[in-house]
Amino acid sequence: MSRNGEPVALAASAFDCLVYLVEHRERPVGKDELISAVWGRDDVSDNLLAQTVVRLRRSLGDAGNEQRCIRTVPRVGYRWTLDTRVAAQESLAAQAANAQLPAIDAADAAPARPRYRQWLRVPLLAVLLLLSAFAAVYLGWRLHQAQPAAAATMHFDQGTTIVLPAVVNGPSDWNWLRLGLMDMLSGRLREAKVPTENSRNVLNLVNQDGAEKNAAIASFALVVRPKVALVDNTWRVHLEAKSREGRTWQAESSSSNVLNAARAASDLLLAQLGFGGAARKPGTGNARQEYLLRMEAAQLAGHPELVHELLDKAPPEVRETPEFAFQEAGFHCDEGKTETCERALANLLKQLPADKQPLLRGKVLTTLWYIYYRKHQYAEGVAALTEAIRLLQAQKDNEPLAQAYLDRSHLEFFDGKLDEATADLGLARVNYALAGDTVGQAKVDTSMAQIAMRRGQFDQALPLLQHAYEHEQHMGMRQLVSTSLQGLLVSHKMLLQYADELTTSDEYWPFTQKGMEFCDDNVRRGLVVLRATALADNGRTSEASAVLEQLIAQPKPEDDPALTAWATAMLARFALERGETQAAVAWITKAFADSALEQDDDHRDYVDASLARINILLRAGKRDELRQAVAILQTWAAHRTEQDDWIDIAIMRANAAQAWGEGQPGQALEQLKLAMAKADKLGVPELVVGVGQAYALALLSTGNVDQAVAIGGRLSAWSNVDWRAAWVEACTYRALGQTASWEKSRGKAQALAGDRMQLTEPSVFSF
Repeated sequence: MSRNGEPVALAASAFDCLVYLVEHRERPVGKDELISAVWGRDDVSDNLLAQTVVRLRRSLGDAGNEQRCIRTVPRVGYRWTLDTRVAAQESLAAQAANAQLPAIDAADAAPARPRYRQWLRVPLLAVLLLLSAFAAVYLGWRLHQAQPAAAATMHFDQGTTIVLPAVVNGPSDWNWLRLGLMDMLSGRLREAKVPTENSRNVLNLVNQDGAEKNAAIASFALVVRPKVALVDNTWRVHLEAKSREGRTWQAESSSSNVLNAARAASDLLLAQLGFGGAARKPGTGNARQEYLLRMEAAQLAGHPELVHELLDKAPPEVRETPEFAFQEAGFHCDEGKTETCERALANLLKQLPADKQPLLRGKVLTTLWYIYYRKHQYAEGVAALTEAIRLLQAQKDNEPLAQAYLDRSHLEFFDGKLDEATADLGLARVNYALAGDTVGQAKVDTSMAQIAMRRGQFDQALPLLQHAYEHEQHMGMRQLVSTSLQGLLVSHKMLLQYADELTTSDEYWPFTQKGMEFCDDNVRRGLVVLRATALADNGRTSEASAVLEQLIAQPKPEDDPALTAWATAMLARFALERGETQAAVAWITKAFADSALEQDDDHRDYVDASLARINILLRAGKRDELRQAVAILQTWAAHRTEQDDWIDIAIMRANAAQAWGEGQPGQALEQLKLAMAKADKLGVPELVVGVGQAYALALLSTGNVDQAVAIGGRLSAWSNVDWRAAWVEACTYRALGQTASWEKSRGKAQALAGDRMQLTEPSVFSF
């Protein structure tokens, strides 16, 4: 590349980025597409791409806000906009051969470290790289096995296929073909080992509005547009496929039976794509399959009343099939009728011998995972999913196999078997990649992040959650984004990234303005609690309390009692932090009025609420009740079946609170010292600061200034974002007689504390 006859040096990745944008200058290029084209993999962050574009613009003299060469297309990617003419390749090659290129600046040569990736630790990075390499090799091998290399004319190593809803020109009672045909054709492509997106994912994508949808569709490796018309009692199915690079294929077939015509057209298209040798079930169009497709189309379209009607009016030859029973059971599961769903699936299993219908039996066993989860029967569920995986492996059907691995990982996660869950997630991701289900891969990212969070590795969870959230938004999967959002909020809090925590909660708050009404009611309630937490972490505890009080003011029968109790315990903690001790006592008494908290699936919530109760009782001077509360917590902890340092730390803090209240400061300090050591080992900033504040202020209260100063120094990294760390810093300055520094730090701590009680005496603190 040269400017005014002078050579311009670029890093290789920046040059590849430039070439790709220029080659595709007729349209915006999506971020994922550009990352795949330049780096050849999908684990590169958007931040690295953005930094590459910044350097590229600088080299082109396009820095600043003009964007005359490379324009940012919001929420899509980038587009080359400069007028461009094509020169002869020979003359350019000769110029390049004679040019003496200057050395590339080190800042341009070294890839920028992604914003989230910089937190990753070496062991996890090595595992992820190994997993990515394995997935790439496995994916390449499977695709190579699926097609003769010489015959292939379309490659899917950098993208997947989507089949759009069909355009139907026929009688209105055949409108179900719009989605039914889309789903059938997607299945045919997957059978031929073409990576193809799940129909539900595609439907969410096409239901979006505006340019974002069009850009997202254009980013896929292949887009198939079906058209079907009834002419003189003959169905004509026409398929048009267009690659990302603009190459097109056409296939058409006619028949008196629309499903036969669709099968023939799909086979013609696959042959043109180079997948003609793949074995596919020929099948015959019949009324039974047509009826099942109509039911599937109604479910895809989100018309439960129509599904009910089709279930009620199903003819006997359809109703008696196990495929009908499976769709009916799945519909009841989607409706939340778990008991009806469980009975139907259990009865269906009795009719499905493994040697006769292994694929359907595997799908039924996979669907049962949620029933086992609800009953806390994790071992039984894992056994059922293991049988499902064995059956599905033999069928070589990647989509249901990926789902089975993912669901088994959920059960293993809840059973505390994190290593087994991690291994299953790796296998799920590979199979989702083979199936072309990028949303499934995003689900795996979210589950990987949940395991990292359980291990206290919130810095490692963040990039996984961010990638999953962005992809779910890109695909219009609104029902999935709540899980990613929850993970992001918790991770930001644990890393003391309070501004980011509040910004993330702004993504969905208020619900009515952010289009989140679709969420399940209990999911919304959970997001409300996290919104309140974000407000409080940013010094707005009164506003947070108002949000929580509104949440629990009008309980519904289907409300999760554990979530309501947890919200009430948070109200107690916020009241204590504002110095409203009597109100705190009233709230915490209400929170523990029944056993809802103790029955919470997340035991950490229970111990955190118990610690809040102990601190409130200590502040209120209720020593007998304090002693009883600590004893209850210790008894509960003694019956634990899994080791959790997080819970151990909370129990040590509770023991310290009791010892302090009984006038035994030495014993309290010993417990805090042990808790501090465990918190340092885990390395979670929220735990380190929470324990460190109590430990440092307790040391100051007993005259151990030097030790308190040492603890304060360890917390100083967070003194500009967390009021507790800033308060410890201020108190140590006061103990050292540094009046000016004390006043300055106290003012900073008070500003961070917001509407919490006035910070005046270091002797008032919580364990």
